[in-house]
Amino acid sequence: MSDKPRDYRCKGLETAKFDWRRDAYYESLPKVIELAGEPQNLIHHFPAYTGHVTMARFLALYEAYKMTMGLSGHIAEAGVFKGTSVIQFAKLMQLFEPESLSLVFGFDWFQGNKPEGEEADLVPEGSYFASYEEVSELVSVQGLDPIVRLLNMDLSGPELEAYFEDNDHLHFKIVMLDCGLYEVVKTCLHSFWKRLGVGGILILDNFNHETAPGEVKAIREMLPSAKIETFPFCAQPSAYIVKQA
Repeated sequence: MSDKPRDYRCKGLETAKFDWRRDAYYESLPKVIELAGEPQNLIHHFPAYTGHVTMARFLALYEAYKMTMGLSGHIAEAGVFKGTSVIQFAKLMQLFEPESLSLVFGFDWFQGNKPEGEEADLVPEGSYFASYEEVSELVSVQGLDPIVRLLNMDLSGPELEAYFEDNDHLHFKIVMLDCGLYEVVKTCLHSFWKRLGVGGILILDNFNHETAPGEVKAIREMLPSAKIETFPFCAQPSAYIVKQA
């Protein structure tokens, strides 16, 4: 056996802890897709085809949503990618609060990640790219325009706070940070935390993730006394914070 220390740093956006099960899952995917037959089966019968890790993510967001039932406020996600979480929250609103005035806001610059400094060694530039037009069409074709607001802006600069200065009435019950980069997370915390209601939930998708040390750093700086909890059945989102009085 070589005495060379194993390189545990993540390759791409993966976590070394779960390398042992990842190959088997991806090897099974072509057969799973073949067995699905018609593409619509992947939609109408998705629990039969999706992996348990993905299923856990859907359930974690549902649990977070249930925890805020009865609270007034909107839902926001910073880091939209293909719109999966934004659209899931919108559909939960359709089901559980059809008469509510609450909306779902999705904030992204729709250009993929742009890491800097040490983060550039961990996160590929341009990763998690999806176009604004693609996500907007996915929202519209499902009739979700009355619920979803997509905001195209650079979250690492002053645009976010400028938006809230023009829309200072906005009040949130859930804020999900799915960005991971230090400057983006810090800017989002500055703008969103003061607009998150008591009892509301800040969901952290990348907290303690090997490729996102900047998220931990930003949380420690901005919310040093926060109680950071986790969904024990779910890898990502990896943490959440309930805002206290």
